[in-house]
Amino acid sequence: MTSEDLWVYDESIQPAHPELTNQFLRAMGSLAATVTVAAAASPTAGRTGATATAVCSLSTEPPMMVVCLNRESSLAKMLRKTGWFSVNLLAAGQDGIATDFSGRTGLHGDERFGPEWSAHHSGTPVLRGAVATCICRIVNSMQQATHTVIIGEVHDVVMSPDTPPTPLLYHDRHYTTLT
Repeated sequence: MTSEDLWVYDESIQPAHPELTNQFLRAMGSLAATVTVAAAASPTAGRTGATATAVCSLSTEPPMMVVCLNRESSLAKMLRKTGWFSVNLLAAGQDGIATDFSGRTGLHGDERFGPEWSAHHSGTPVLRGAVATCICRIVNSMQQATHTVIIGEVHDVVMSPDTPPTPLLYHDRHYTTLT
């Protein structure tokens, strides 16, 4: 491959104009996404978590996921210390849990975890009734703008043996489900 074949980021590009930012937010609002709660626990710092829709699979061999979190969130800060986290794919009807972990209710840390939460043998929080929960170990992370991009290797998947429930989705700034 020659240097002419490489795409090079142009450092002279200016920050986004506010109008572009607003258009981008509108465009991303029309992208329907599964709602998840990424969570972690520490023996000394308790539990914390965050609602996240910037989550996707990365590979199947080995199973890996990508999670993007605001770098100033309590979860991103805890993950720098623990290295383990869960990704709980929320089911229809769990929008109250999504709201609690979004930061809009004023609840923090352990206050967000109700009786529907248990601990995986790794210590990470698992939400009963979720579509699925992936237990991950961080294998890489990078800082990008306001967020930390976390790559986690999946070590366990917790699912109900029954038919998975309908997932909770986020679209146009509202929770919804498949119809």
